[in-house]
Amino acid sequence: MELTPKSWKSSYTEMERLVLPADTNVFSSLYGGRLMEWVDNVGSIVAFKHCRTKTVTGSIDSLFFLAPIHLGYIVKMQGRLNYTTDRSMEIEVDVSAQDAFTGRERFTTKAYLTYVAIDDDGKSISVPQLLMEDDDAKARFKAGQERSIRRMDLLSSVRKEAQNFDKAH
Repeated sequence: MELTPKSWKSSYTEMERLVLPADTNVFSSLYGGRLMEWVDNVGSIVAFKHCRTKTVTGSIDSLFFLAPIHLGYIVKMQGRLNYTTDRSMEIEVDVSAQDAFTGRERFTTKAYLTYVAIDDDGKSISVPQLLMEDDDAKARFKAGQERSIRRMDLLSSVRKEAQNFDKAH
């Protein structure tokens, strides 16, 4: 695996989907779970492009639904790498939705996901580091690093909870 540092631009991913009837709830709005699936797919593509190896979703740190997305809307998802550790990547996915008839577009969703590179045995492996090419990339990296610290604290707490559950059952 190539471990040369890479630009976020080399893994940037943009994807569009049309909201069809099977994607909607009784209110003719996109199911949140369906959007989560699409967001995870975009994040996975970014992770694959950056690592060129197997990756798995480690966490969905936050997923903010800001506005509904309706039947017939065109959903645009943009994924970019913000932060890397030795073995993981934080990927941001921004979602907007466009009314196909009027062309009006709204920002609807933001998500931060973490992916881990793995080998054939499912063990974590190193990922290429992220190049800091400009002030925006540096600011995103710093913010990602701060989220990573909070994420690791929460992960530790969740692992303890799982151990306590396992002991009780």
